[in-house]
Amino acid sequence: MNEVIEILTKVGAILPNDHFVGTSGLHFNTYVNKDFLYPHTKETSKVCKLFAEKYKDKNIEVVVGPALGGIILSQWTASFLSELTGKEVLGIYTEKTENCGQVFTRGYDGYVKGKKVLVVEDIITTGLSSLKTAEAVKTCGGEVVGVCAMVNKNKDINSISSEYSISALTNLYIDTYEAKDCPLCKNNIPINTKVGHGKKFLEQQK
Repeated sequence: MNEVIEILTKVGAILPNDHFVGTSGLHFNTYVNKDFLYPHTKETSKVCKLFAEKYKDKNIEVVVGPALGGIILSQWTASFLSELTGKEVLGIYTEKTENCGQVFTRGYDGYVKGKKVLVVEDIITTGLSSLKTAEAVKTCGGEVVGVCAMVNKNKDINSISSEYSISALTNLYIDTYEAKDCPLCKNNIPINTKVGHGKKFLEQQK
């Protein structure tokens, strides 16, 4: 078993055989709940060490993650990169705007200008939040060396962007569906309202 999948399984972060709705509005039957990982600092650090080892030879100067989960990933990954490279690697984050963009606040834009930057993400489904984070780095004058997710759920990950190098520590391909085409809905399988955005989706249908 892949090490990342083994870690996520251990902490109960992979929830199979149910009916979920993601932030993208897509429906699927297996949920990767990264929020179940983060309370376990030992396991979280193991995942971030894998990020660091993957990019230790890329001269990374800053690690950026989209808030909220990306804050934790960027901090741990930057710490491990600092240890591996013998130089300080900064860990910062972007925040979501009202129109679902990603921007630097708190003066963090000054830390990426002219720097080699690694963008870390928890889950890639559509890749939009990762791309928006990378664009925020570019806008502030940083060089995006790579975009890497803990888990990639997109079979077409290589087609997400022609500009940025996007990869993942592991792949976990899960079929996703638009609500109108969802076989889970057609089979009247109840939507999980405790995990994901199922509750919000059902409220919008009223």
